[in-house]
Amino acid sequence: MPDSAWTTTVLLVPCVVVLTAGFFYIYGMVVSLLSKTSVRNKVVVLTDALSGLGKECASVFHKGGARLILCGKNCEKLEELADDLANASDPTVTFPIKLVLLDFGEIESLPEAIEEILECYGYLDILILNSSMKVKGPAQSLSLEMDKLLMDNNYFGPVTLAKGKV
Repeated sequence: MPDSAWTTTVLLVPCVVVLTAGFFYIYGMVVSLLSKTSVRNKVVVLTDALSGLGKECASVFHKGGARLILCGKNCEKLEELADDLANASDPTVTFPIKLVLLDFGEIESLPEAIEEILECYGYLDILILNSSMKVKGPAQSLSLEMDKLLMDNNYFGPVTLAKGKV
């Protein structure tokens, strides 16, 4: 009798190992597939899409099948970026890119930009606030106008856009 228990154990252990490995493999495949499609059909707004990081984010989201709304200060450069992204991707997997002129330094133009963003799809899933303004120099030497511009670009503009209203 001990021989039959030993034989059963010897045969059962490899089966359990193979089944466990199979389950982990299938789990890994499912997680991999889900992570690749996690942005598919999501509406993504990306401010300052013209910067280095902004361009890379736009590329990743576009290839992932997101509905991109790219914002920037220069219309021609935005159109050029949209053309580059469209040419480098599969049109059966991607959506047309929407472009919105947005300059946080001009707070009075934000209501129109917010309205234009919301008109694209009516809602948004992901908002990436990529833009900022930096000034090198001692704080005491900056003018009040520069302080206001810094606060508009780095705080009031992004907060206004995030809230979706003025």
